[in-house]
Amino acid sequence: MNAAPHVRVFPDRRDVSSRERLVRRVLAEFEEMPCLRLTPGQAQRLFGLRRDICERVLAVLVGEHTLTRGPDDRYGVRDDSAWRGRALRAGHPQ
Repeated sequence: MNAAPHVRVFPDRRDVSSRERLVRRVLAEFEEMPCLRLTPGQAQRLFGLRRDICERVLAVLVGEHTLTRGPDDRYGVRDDSAWRGRALRAGHPQ
């Protein structure tokens, strides 16, 4: 009878609360300066993040419909006010 191979299980290294705080911090910067439009590289430098982390944060905010990614590859706060109501209901700062 063969013994089952030993499988190592690694805990998830992601800290959900830290990730959420980071997403909210980035959003707050865009909301503080509504005309701000950043390329991924500019956002990475402004927020002091690794490229992969910055890309994920921006993708989350686009997915939440709080930021848009324009045809010029720049991110900015959505121009419509509809998302603000959703953001408030979800507990995001205005």
